[in-house]
Amino acid sequence: MGSTNVLVSSPGKQPLFSFGEISDVQYADIPDGHSFIGVPRYYQQSIRVLHRAVKKWNNHQNLNFVINFGDIVDGKCPPDQSLDIVKKVNDEFQKFKGPVFHLIGNHCLYNLPRDKLLPLLKIPGLNGHAYYDFSPGPEYRVVVLDGYGISAIGWPRGHPKTLQALEFQEKKKVIVCFHLPLDLCASSQEALLWNFDEV
Repeated sequence: MGSTNVLVSSPGKQPLFSFGEISDVQYADIPDGHSFIGVPRYYQQSIRVLHRAVKKWNNHQNLNFVINFGDIVDGKCPPDQSLDIVKKVNDEFQKFKGPVFHLIGNHCLYNLPRDKLLPLLKIPGLNGHAYYDFSPGPEYRVVVLDGYGISAIGWPRGHPKTLQALEFQEKKKVIVCFHLPLDLCASSQEALLWNFDEV
């Protein structure tokens, strides 16, 4: 779940900065279960895993920040517990001796609306969006995107972003056929369409 990353300026030199990362804590105070595809889930154990990650990050002593890639609470969390569970997990993150940057995930939005979630996680979004940036050093900028900016979850019923997402779902789906790969996951960059990022 947790790891540490270091960017080094050149061989043998000090790192420019280093950071911890974690994703999908998915804590809930419910019995163990399975994901929708059958993967075992240990909901109550996950906060202990986060506790160990925070302890490791603090022992590292040279981390500039920690980034959480979302889903600090599981979608199966009982609705009447959502706020308390998110606070509990966030309290565990706050034990890190440095800044923590959060992204929102789908499970976060299954539990709480944006207007509660963003202030709780100190996400400096604009107009309810959860995108922002920060600079860990003079030569780097970290851009955090909101993967659910246009979505049917997380926005109030009837919100323009919800309506936009529902309208998008109603449109025809597009299949792109092409000789060259269009995605870095499919091939090395040399073999990709040169303007793949625009397509």
